[in-house]
Amino acid sequence: MKTSTLTYSMSTYKVLIVEDELIIAEDLKSILLELGHEVCGLAISAREALVLLETHSPDLVLLDIQIKGGMDGIDLASEIRAQYKTPFVYLTSHADPTTLQRAKETNPYGYLVKPYQEKDINATIEIAINNFMKENEAKTQSSIDSGLVVNDSLFVRNGGMLVKLKFNDIAYIEADGNYSNIFASDKKYVVRYILKDLESKLTDYQFARVHKSFLINLNAIEAIDSTEVHVGNKKIPISRNQHTWLLSHVKTL
Repeated sequence: MKTSTLTYSMSTYKVLIVEDELIIAEDLKSILLELGHEVCGLAISAREALVLLETHSPDLVLLDIQIKGGMDGIDLASEIRAQYKTPFVYLTSHADPTTLQRAKETNPYGYLVKPYQEKDINATIEIAINNFMKENEAKTQSSIDSGLVVNDSLFVRNGGMLVKLKFNDIAYIEADGNYSNIFASDKKYVVRYILKDLESKLTDYQFARVHKSFLINLNAIEAIDSTEVHVGNKKIPISRNQHTWLLSHVKTL
């Protein structure tokens, strides 16, 4: 076992090693244990790796491209991405251009080139996990975005939770740089959307852009004069064109 001369400040992860050269696999296992990680298994084939993935749910797979059996490491990586949603890092030595192209198409979270150093392993694992988490956050945000508006409500983040705001409880929305402030009956909510994006989601409902910085709930209007719209205690400026449009969309006696 190698003796580490470096001190790291890092998280610890459950790692599966897929490597058919047992000396290399055991050496890698020793390094990982020294770094504080848990090694949940050593697999020499795709079949063994899939069993360990199913039973141990690792946080990361270190995967040799050249392994024995009907599936090579690249085939296994494709299966991991599709079925297990687990980040993987390739262990590589010299590979031909065709193999490297196949590897790139699986979108790995990193490469460790043999022979590797302890510091390389540490950095690669941290970067791989970080990239995986960012990817999942982006997918989650995309999912939230696609379902931002549901029926008569808007979902916004507040204190780590998604809060449901009914349209009728929203008076107006004000632009604030890359953010927008939603003024509801109970409080103000800050969301990371520019006003234009919110406008595209809400104009099919009872909201209208009456000013470059304001999106208002038409049902919340209390008064309209020649230059302003009164929404609650807020006087919102309105252009002449928007004023004409607004008057045509509200019932007057």
